[in-house]
Amino acid sequence: MGRNEGKKKIMVVGIERGLGGVSRGHGRDIETASKINLRGFMTDHIDKDAQVKTDCWSGYKGTDSHFPKLVREKSGKKGENFKQMHRGIMMFKAWLRGTDHSVRDLQPYINEYTYR
Repeated sequence: MGRNEGKKKIMVVGIERGLGGVSRGHGRDIETASKINLRGFMTDHIDKDAQVKTDCWSGYKGTDSHFPKLVREKSGKKGENFKQMHRGIMMFKAWLRGTDHSVRDLQPYINEYTYR
């Protein structure tokens, strides 16, 4: 579930952080980590006035025109600037491995996990 386009599936993940930690999460199975796919996910799930933090992946370039409070920063060593999101992704992967060992259509699994 990385950004490479090999055998792994690619998904984009967004979390909403509240005072008590993560309050909501969204995910989408995407073909490529392109600007079009990332922006589509962001406009579907994020209010344009929200404070948004992304890493410096080139696919996020130009999204700041739609999200004026967007901040882009380096992910850091082992995702240290996005700890809660990386923890959520690790938990999703662990849940998925325990549920099914071979997934062809990832989106229903993402929907089920984020619903819970």
